[in-house]
Amino acid sequence: MHRVAAVNDQYFAVSALEQEAQGYQWPKGVIEKAEDLKAPGGFVFVRTGGLVIKRRVLLQEDMLYRFAARRYLGQGVDALVPLLNSPWWMNDDRMVLLLSRARSAGVPLVEMARRQLALPLAWTECDILVRARTKPRLVLAAHAGPGRTAQVKTQDGVVTESYTIATEAPHLFMDQLYVPGLGRHFALGGAGETNARAWFDLSTTAAFDPRARGLNP
Repeated sequence: MHRVAAVNDQYFAVSALEQEAQGYQWPKGVIEKAEDLKAPGGFVFVRTGGLVIKRRVLLQEDMLYRFAARRYLGQGVDALVPLLNSPWWMNDDRMVLLLSRARSAGVPLVEMARRQLALPLAWTECDILVRARTKPRLVLAAHAGPGRTAQVKTQDGVVTESYTIATEAPHLFMDQLYVPGLGRHFALGGAGETNARAWFDLSTTAAFDPRARGLNP
């Protein structure tokens, strides 16, 4: 079967980025416990969150959404670009599903996002919702699948936050996307923001307050 080429194929093949997609916390470089001896670069990385990678998907003029931290906003007309430079996204149909589940449960959208997307407070404030469409005639490849349980521990090893989603609750399946080539992983050599500018149609970008009345029950 013919494989459709994507503009980020060179990153899709980088094993270190696939490891990040699966939840290996690369900035920590922890070597105290051999959780996975196949971790890249000879290091043993702590693993939490990430995806249970199910398939490779292609994005063509898709509208994507992500929850982020407002404090990373840039300046001027391209203020949203730093928030676009992340590999973690969801399609618009998953955004609609998330809204529906928040309304059905009668809980704030941010609370449902933390449950469904495994977003501990220590990782992100989730105080801004970003929307962007990929550029016309451009094809991006992404890893797709349900999220893994995410846990955040203190220095003494005490679990302070734990978010369990699709791996232990199949009926709450929430597909997520990891787009290789975006983000600040060392394997990118600082190319993430340049790629974000090249791959997203900046005229379609927008940001919303996820706590706004219209987005909450």
